[in-house]
Amino acid sequence: MSLNPDLQQMLEENSRAKGPALQNMPIEEARAALRDSFIKRGYPLEHPADIEHFEISTDSANFSIDIYRPINSRDTALPVLLYFHGGGFVLGDAQAYDRQSRALAYLLKVAVVFVNYRLAPEHRYPAATNDAREVVNWLAKHGKDNNLNVQKIIACGESAGGNLAVHAALHSSSVNTGKDNKLNIIATTLIYPVTDLRPFYQPNMHYPSMQSYANGYNLDIAELNWFWQQYLEREEQAELADNSLILHPQLQHLPNTQIFVAQCDPLRDLGIAFAMKLQELDVNTSIDCLPGMLHSFMFHGGVCGDALRHFYKVIEKIDAQFHSC
Repeated sequence: MSLNPDLQQMLEENSRAKGPALQNMPIEEARAALRDSFIKRGYPLEHPADIEHFEISTDSANFSIDIYRPINSRDTALPVLLYFHGGGFVLGDAQAYDRQSRALAYLLKVAVVFVNYRLAPEHRYPAATNDAREVVNWLAKHGKDNNLNVQKIIACGESAGGNLAVHAALHSSSVNTGKDNKLNIIATTLIYPVTDLRPFYQPNMHYPSMQSYANGYNLDIAELNWFWQQYLEREEQAELADNSLILHPQLQHLPNTQIFVAQCDPLRDLGIAFAMKLQELDVNTSIDCLPGMLHSFMFHGGVCGDALRHFYKVIEKIDAQFHSC
């Protein structure tokens, strides 16, 4: 199947607009451009929600979270969707994801913990991975007091956030010592995740989708290279297991994992390879390749009916994870 015609039209409109690419903008302008695009083209409804903001400060981290709940549910200990946003570790914020966070809380009837992790280049690696681990520590220490059911958490992330969701899930075992089970990440959901940075630095290594969809499909290789240049201090860090998750020595400890990739996405094959690696390690893993979709299809529901349908498919499968454990 070829690219969805509604998304093809969106790309053509982008091309006619002839604005600068994100990587050619000042950082704050790029962040505003992504935010505006997500709000304009993303989930088309604004569901009601109760929202609480918390600042988290530790020796290794200084960031915040926003907790979205269904209206009138603050006295109920709700299951938790721990959400890490996309944006190449450089872009993305709670405002860009607000309608999506509201939708997830409303439709799943859970508390969505949206993580405002630190962004590069102001905060390079390992700031974001430290924040992913520290939010797990915060939930273990404070979640119950804030009416969160920390025995029923799903770690979820999009793109770069998929990388962080894996770190959160792996870290969760370290806060459960002996019989003191402080929290339980029961599953992970990874949406077009970043799982291997090596091919961006090693010319002899590539995934076919990186060539097939290198240019003109919403997320260009030049933009991806720019993200990693902002995020990593040195190119050698691409070979670290933190950044190329497919090399991580503890993947067998991940809980049930579902992965969604878009057909017309340069990162598609990275997600598929990661799913296959988990399956080889006997992690219960499913993989869905969504036909005709682009990277960031979760934010194309306002301009593409099929993208909205796939948005709901992701939600239904997350809901099934909550109810299967």
